[in-house]
Amino acid sequence: MDWTFAKTIEIINWGRTHGVYPGAALSTGDAGGELFRMHCGYSSFYPRPEEMRADTLFDVASLTKIMSTAMVALKFIEEKRLNLSDPLDYFFDTPADKKGVTIWHLMTHTSGLPAHVDLWRIPFSGPERVSDDILKQPLLYDTGKDVTYSCLGFILLGKICEKLGGAGLGHLADDMVFKPLGMKNTGYNPINTKNIVSTEYSFEEGRYICGEVHDENARYIGGVSGNAGIFSTIGDCAVFAQMLASKGSHDGKEFINRDLFLESIKNHTIGLSEGRGLGFVVKAGLPSSSGNVFPDGSYGHTGFTGTSIWIDIETTQYLALLTNRVHPTRENEAMIRHRKEIHDVCATDYR
Repeated sequence: MDWTFAKTIEIINWGRTHGVYPGAALSTGDAGGELFRMHCGYSSFYPRPEEMRADTLFDVASLTKIMSTAMVALKFIEEKRLNLSDPLDYFFDTPADKKGVTIWHLMTHTSGLPAHVDLWRIPFSGPERVSDDILKQPLLYDTGKDVTYSCLGFILLGKICEKLGGAGLGHLADDMVFKPLGMKNTGYNPINTKNIVSTEYSFEEGRYICGEVHDENARYIGGVSGNAGIFSTIGDCAVFAQMLASKGSHDGKEFINRDLFLESIKNHTIGLSEGRGLGFVVKAGLPSSSGNVFPDGSYGHTGFTGTSIWIDIETTQYLALLTNRVHPTRENEAMIRHRKEIHDVCATDYR
C-alpha cells in the first residue's frame, strides 16, 4: 500500500498557518515500523525566529509520565522490586489519610491527591522536601473512588523509583528505558540548549523558557521529576511509540514482559470518570484527545506543551505528535480541538 498521508500534511500545516502552534513534528506508523514523518514551521518566534529542524528537541511535558516514570516503575515491577499493592507507608512517613494509597493508585490517578499544587510557593519548604509537601495536601476524595489526573502523584512515584534504584530518575530512565531502546536524544536537562523549541514567556524571569522544563514544579525540583522534564526528538518518540504499538517489544525482543504490558494498557478504572491504565490514558467511550477514529481501548498520553502519543488498539497505528503550542503563551488553547482533528485525519490516511 502506498501511504502518502497527504491530508495529514495539510492539517498539520493548517495548524501552523492558523496559529495553533508555531511548529510541529509528527511520526506515524504501526507495529511494523514508521511509515511517515514530517516537521514544519518554527521552533521559536521570539526572541528571534528559528526554523524547525528534523532533529529539534521538544519539551514533551507530561509525556514524561509514560516515557520515563511509568516505564521505570514497570521495569521495577517486572524485576519484583516493586508491587502494585505496595502502600506509600513502605517509602514515606505517611499521614493517616494516605495510608491506603498504593502504587496502583498513583499509576491509575485514583489516589485522591489534587491535580496540581504550586509547590514552589509553599513557605519554609524546599525541593528536597517535595515529597513531604505533597503528602501534606488533603485528599479530594476517598482513595480509589474516582480519577483525578495528578501530577503530584507522579512526582511521588518518581521519588519512589529513585529510592528503589538508588539513583536519580534521569539516570534510571536513561539506563532502563532510553539506552535499551536506542533513544539517543532523550533525557532530562539537555546540556546543549541550541536547537530546542522555545516554550512560554516567563514574566517573573523576563525571558522565554528554552532548554529548561516548562512545568514550574519540575523546574523547582531541578528539572528531573516524575511528572515532567523529558526532552526528546520526533525520531526518538517514534521509536518509543513503536515499542508501545508492539505491546512492549523492540527490534523483535521483549522490552517489557508482554503480560505486564497488556496489564498496563488495560482500563483499570471502569465506571469512574476517565479510563486509566498503569500510567496510560485508555480511551473508554468518552471524548478523547485521540479523536473519534481510534477505537475504545486505544492508549496513550498527552503533554501540556502540545505533545502526545496515541496507539490504536486494533490496527496498532501509532501517532507521535510534538508541537510548541505554549509559545509564546499557554493561553493559546486551540490545540485541544485541533489535536483530535489531526488524529482523525491521520487515522483516515492510514486506513
